[in-house]
Amino acid sequence: MKPGSLLRRPRALLLCVVPVLLLLGGARAIRSLREERVATIEVRPGRFLREVEARGTLHAVRATPIVVPPESGRSQRVAFLAEDGTLLRKGDVIVQFDPFDAQREAADGQADLAAATARIDKAAADGRKNSRSIAIDREVAREDLKRAESYKLTDETIYSRHQIIESRLSRELASTQLEVAGQRLEASGQLSATDTALGRIDAGKASFKVQMAEKSLSALHVTAPHDGLLVLERNWRGETTFVGDTLWPGQKVAELPELSQLEAKVMVLEADGAGLKPGLSARLIIEGRTEEHQATVARVEPLAKTAGWSPVRYFEATLSLARTDPSFMKPGQRVRATIRLEEADGVLAVPRGAVFDRDGRRIVYRRQSGGFVPAEVTIGRQSVSRLVIDSGLRAGDVVALRDPARKPAAGSGETSPGGAAR
Repeated sequence: MKPGSLLRRPRALLLCVVPVLLLLGGARAIRSLREERVATIEVRPGRFLREVEARGTLHAVRATPIVVPPESGRSQRVAFLAEDGTLLRKGDVIVQFDPFDAQREAADGQADLAAATARIDKAAADGRKNSRSIAIDREVAREDLKRAESYKLTDETIYSRHQIIESRLSRELASTQLEVAGQRLEASGQLSATDTALGRIDAGKASFKVQMAEKSLSALHVTAPHDGLLVLERNWRGETTFVGDTLWPGQKVAELPELSQLEAKVMVLEADGAGLKPGLSARLIIEGRTEEHQATVARVEPLAKTAGWSPVRYFEATLSLARTDPSFMKPGQRVRATIRLEEADGVLAVPRGAVFDRDGRRIVYRRQSGGFVPAEVTIGRQSVSRLVIDSGLRAGDVVALRDPARKPAAGSGETSPGGAAR
C-alpha cells in the first residue's frame, strides 16, 4: 500500500462525516428556533391572590342629622345655606328659609280670621233681629187667637150661619199664624246657629292657617346643635341642596359628623363581587394622597343596585378603618380601595391564556420530549388573570402560553417569558 493512500482515507472520511454533522446540527437548530416561537412558562409553587378594586367616599360612623324642622308643617324655600365642608360652632346658622310665603300665609290667615269673625257677628245680629221680629208676630197672632176665642160665635139661634163660619175661620187663622210664628222662630234660631257654626269653622281654619304660618316663621333658621364639620346631603346624582330649592318638613339637609371615627362606603362591581363578605382585609388610598390605610370589610349589602342612570350594578360595601386621622381625613373624600377576596400560598397557578377548552375539558400544553402534549387539568381558585391548578400539573412543568399547533401571527414577536407562577 502506498503511503499517500493512508493519508487520503481520513480526509475522505472527514469529508463524509462533516456534512452529516452539519445537517443534524441545522435540523436541531431549526427545531429549536421553531420551539422558541411558542411562549412558555415554568410552573412553580407560589402565592395566589384575588383582589378587587372599588371606589367610594369616606363617611362618619356617627353623625348628627340636620333636617328641615317638622313643626313648620309646610314646604319652605332655601334662602341661605352654609357651604359644604364649613367648620361650624354651636349656634351657627346652617339653613335659612325665605319668609315670604309664610308671611303671606299669615296675612291671608289674619284676613280670613277677621272675615270669619265678622260673619259670626253678622249671624248673631241677624239672628237677634229676626227673633225679635218673629216674636212680635207670634205675640200678635197669640192676641188675635185669644180675642177670637173670647168672641167666638157658635149660637145658631142668635147668629147667622155666615157669622158663625167667619168666627170659626178667624180662630183657625189665628191659631195657624201662631203655629207658623213659632216654627219661624225655631227656624230662625237654627239658621242663626248654622251661620254661627260655619263662621266658627272658617275662623278655626283661619286660626290654624295663622298658627302654621307662625310656626313656619319661628322655624326659618336651622342652627348647629354642636361644633362640627358640615357635610351636605347628596342625592342619587351626587348633587347637594342649592339656594332656591324647596325642602319639605323632616327632609335631611346635611349632617355634622364626629370626625374621631370614619368609615368608607365603596361600590364593587357585581361581576367582581363573588366571595365579598364581612371580615375580609382591604387597603385604601385617599384621593390626592399616596399613603395606604388598612381596613376591614364591616358590612356588605345583600343585593346589588345601580348607581344613577347606569345599568351597571354594584354591591355596596362598608370598610372599617384601622385608624382615623382627623388632621387630613374628612367625610366626603373620595377613596380607592383594594379588597383581598382570596389568598393562598404554595399553589400552582398559570395565566388564563395557558388553559384551553377542548370538548368540555380544560387542558394545557405541557412540553415533553422536545414537543408539547395536551394534559387535562382541574381548575380551582381563579382571578381575572390567573388560574389555580388543583391537579394535572407538577412543579417544574413547562406549559405553552398559546396553542402550539396554531401558527403565530406575522410580526407578533412571541417569546418565552419564563419565570414562575405567582
